[in-house]
Amino acid sequence: MTPPLALLPIVVAHAQEASVEAPVQSTGPMTLSTAIATALDRQPQLVAAAANKDASAQRLKQTKASYLPTVTPSYNFQNQYTFGKVQVFQGGGVITELPSGKTTTSRQEQVNLNYRLFDSGRRDLNARQAQQTLTASELSEANTRQTVIGNVADTYFNALRTDALVRVSEAQVERAQQIFEQIKFQANIVGVTPPKDILQAEADYLTAKVNLLQAQNNAEIAHLQLRNAMGLTGSGKFNLADVSPPSPTAPMTAQVDGVVSATKDSDAITKLVAFAQTKRPDTQQVEVNAAASQTAVKIAEISARPIVNIDLAAGYQFDAANDPTRQVGNNRALVANVTYPLFDGGATRSNIHAAEATQRSSVAQVQNQKQQVALEVEQAWRNLGQARVSIPATEAARAAANKNYEAASESLKLGAGSTVEVITAQTSLVQAEINYVQALYNFYTADARLTRALGQAERIGRTATK
Repeated sequence: MTPPLALLPIVVAHAQEASVEAPVQSTGPMTLSTAIATALDRQPQLVAAAANKDASAQRLKQTKASYLPTVTPSYNFQNQYTFGKVQVFQGGGVITELPSGKTTTSRQEQVNLNYRLFDSGRRDLNARQAQQTLTASELSEANTRQTVIGNVADTYFNALRTDALVRVSEAQVERAQQIFEQIKFQANIVGVTPPKDILQAEADYLTAKVNLLQAQNNAEIAHLQLRNAMGLTGSGKFNLADVSPPSPTAPMTAQVDGVVSATKDSDAITKLVAFAQTKRPDTQQVEVNAAASQTAVKIAEISARPIVNIDLAAGYQFDAANDPTRQVGNNRALVANVTYPLFDGGATRSNIHAAEATQRSSVAQVQNQKQQVALEVEQAWRNLGQARVSIPATEAARAAANKNYEAASESLKLGAGSTVEVITAQTSLVQAEINYVQALYNFYTADARLTRALGQAERIGRTATK
């Protein structure tokens, strides 16, 4: 197959210069860039991805806090009343017990400082794993953004496709009605039209109306899917800006060095796949996850060895009652602690095996992801090339089918043609129009999917720059 060396970018007719960073208000037809901007502002998936990233960032701060000393001031106030009896000697050597109470008040201010000097490397590994998790969350957010843009493009062009198919069905109903009316007129005036021709024309007209109802329902659903992809609720159809037919000299939306100059599909696909496997955020994410799982193995292995903790502790007490600035006591200690899991029922060893299994799974996921990326890229590239060469062919077929229908319709008016011929020509014309619509929007859909497959979804909806 001849490689599509010059492919049309996704350019929406009547599109205005607009950023995709915020929803754009417009009184005219909604462009693809406006739909994408709305999705980036409203889509709950992005909110969830951002929240996950923030949570990972906070967990990283928690691990970094272990490198710093902890300072814990405390203040203790105690007011105690003690009640009892005392013996009192009275005259004559008489001892009498009398009730007695005593109030004691104490205050204590203290500052404790603790700092871990060494922990067998667990602190460093936990910090590394937290950083890897944060990086993976950032890549996940970037991938979610790419996915949202790709979904909007898919549903946008599908909505345009279904709108165009509604227009095809409307034209089909109009033509079928004209044929039906003409057959009835000839039957009433001339009286030579057999009843079966009238029934055939009526059946074709009623079938066309049913097809129109189905096409209208498909369009409503397609617009509902677009609304959902944009993160909007409610119902109703949008006024969408349509696309222009592809230009043979316009480039594809995605930009990868060396692809346009490639003379073979295989060379272009090789370059595209290599680019996607390096640049796509979801591929980078699974690679980071694999690195994080390797770190988890090291953390589990530390738990199976002797663990040494060395801590520096200090405490200072002050005289809160008389002079809060005067120290009344202090202590300092360097504490070394060594522990070894001599026997724990195999829990430590099982934890290591589980971490190793997770690590093997993450490595396999990297390979699976790269294979999936290669599949998506090649499919999108070939679909784009197929749609590109199909457009002129389907356009020519549509023109020929239209001429055939006009000729058959004119023959019927002159009494030289048959009802079957004109209905057959009408059916062929409808199919040719459907094929053209499918080829046109298949092109735009494939172009957007290739751009998304290459990790360049941000370019979708914008005019390509050379």
